Amino acid sequence: MMNTRDFEYFVQLVDLKSFSAVAKVFRVSQPTVSLSLKRLEEQYGIELIHRDRSHNTLTVTAAGEQLATHARSILSELRQTQQDLDALQVTTVRLGLPPIIGNYYFPKLIPHLVNNGSMDHLQTIEGGSGNLLKRLRAGELDMALLGSVGPLVADDLQVEQLFARPFAIIAAPQRKVGQDGAVAFAQLVGEPFVALGEQYVHAQAFRALNHSAGVRQRVVFRSDDVSLIKTMVHQDVGIALLTDLAVTPEDHLQLIRLTDPGQPLFTVSLVRRQNQLTTPMQRKVMRALIQAE
Repeated sequence: MMNTRDFEYFVQLVDLKSFSAVAKVFRVSQPTVSLSLKRLEEQYGIELIHRDRSHNTLTVTAAGEQLATHARSILSELRQTQQDLDALQVTTVRLGLPPIIGNYYFPKLIPHLVNNGSMDHLQTIEGGSGNLLKRLRAGELDMALLGSVGPLVADDLQVEQLFARPFAIIAAPQRKVGQDGAVAFAQLVGEPFVALGEQYVHAQAFRALNHSAGVRQRVVFRSDDVSLIKTMVHQDVGIALLTDLAVTPEDHLQLIRLTDPGQPLFTVSLVRRQNQLTTPMQRKVMRALIQAE
């Protein structure tokens, strides 16, 4: 029967191309690594590593490259399985929250989490949607409320779309933008924009609107701080593209609707890994988040 340690040795051998280096990494003897390779080659009946003893070099064969790809995937899946099994023994639920969702939407969910007894078991972790998605896939989060431009689709994820909201233009009360609270994106050419950084899906929506309108809007300032962006807009430094989810009456800003057809939507989804084992507490949190809508 295959020993997963053989895969671990083999992946390192493909990367390091040195039996002695692999032996040093795992603190075993060099013959141990050689015997491991021999077992794999006998198991699959094909040469995986070609050894040129005259030049003291190692070459990974095509079969070896193929096996290394599968071995990495298998080892990654085994590590993920162990993390999932470990997680079943704890009651803490790690929930990823991007800044806008965490600041402007999540507070509305707290009563639902309190009522079903899951709030005390929740650990919220903040970050940009892209970074949180990486951490979710790595098993560092149990679930995340993520924003995306349109529906989030990925074969390795379970996605429960909660709602979609429009992007809008925000402007200082005194700035004249559009007509009757609406404007086409192309009509904003010449207006200075203050824009959110790449960690926000707004950057993707901004590019999509530029492309569909056939324009290139002028950005005079960028920041990852939503509050700073709104402050600069209020001071009339420029206008900004922002989901209406993040605009409140206390901001004292104009909220101007975009009239462009087929415009992008700020979509919020509850996201988990596909085939992830779930604890009773995780299921309680999921129910509270989904039923809140």
